[in-house]
Amino acid sequence: MGVRVSIGDFAVMTSLSRKTLRHYHDIGVLAPVHVDSHTGYRFYDTSQVDHAHIIRRFRSLGMSIPDIKALLSTEDAAARTEIITTHLEQMEVQLQQTRDTVGALRELLSPVATPAHVELHHKPALAVWSIGATIDVSEIDSWFAVTLRTLRDAVETAAGTPLEVVPGGLYDRALFLESRGDATLFVPAPHSARPPADVRAEVLPPAEFAVLTHSGGHDGIDRSYGALGRYVNEHLISHQGPIREHYIGATAAHPTTFTATEICWPIFSTTPPAE
Repeated sequence: MGVRVSIGDFAVMTSLSRKTLRHYHDIGVLAPVHVDSHTGYRFYDTSQVDHAHIIRRFRSLGMSIPDIKALLSTEDAAARTEIITTHLEQMEVQLQQTRDTVGALRELLSPVATPAHVELHHKPALAVWSIGATIDVSEIDSWFAVTLRTLRDAVETAAGTPLEVVPGGLYDRALFLESRGDATLFVPAPHSARPPADVRAEVLPPAEFAVLTHSGGHDGIDRSYGALGRYVNEHLISHQGPIREHYIGATAAHPTTFTATEICWPIFSTTPPAE
């Protein structure tokens, strides 16, 4: 033990404000060694200064309170290393995301006038197995992964072997407009097979689309949507049906990693159908 000091002196030694120290006491991160029962004054021990510095530094780096509590409560060096390593890895991911965002903003501020490569496609009727749901935009990533796994498992069970399938999605305009709406994932239906109970067999009707292929993963896909939507509204007639996507390049080992996404914007065709 060191020497007992007032909260004022402890604040000076640790660069933690009175308000912050009281909050850390309330949540059990850094408790004073003594609280006067009559005045309510908090007193700390000089031996707590290092802990206070650890807490302040890790909080400045974004570590959560539960992780800091776990870090300070364990004497296991391996456990401490794991907590710190995990947090550093999270910081590296966040740093890369920040770099990507900065790069995207620089592109927006200094745009390169490259015309969007848009093709007009007639998609014929397509028999599919599908799963649909009404979801919030915040849920879409987790829903996508679980639903795609269910569809792939269903198709592989029907075929009796792993298959390289090109899944697709249908997204209601409400998802973009209201942040909640209908979403459907689908895969081409296996021949001569019936889907399991949680999967629907249906036929997507023929439709006309303006199509732009977004290379790589999901990063930057908003720019591709913007370019495609601009082209459609400037040169074609937009249809208010759901947006359709096709996910290209996935493998059985990495079913949610794609090399490209084909974005299909529904349009009204100005060309009469062939007879």
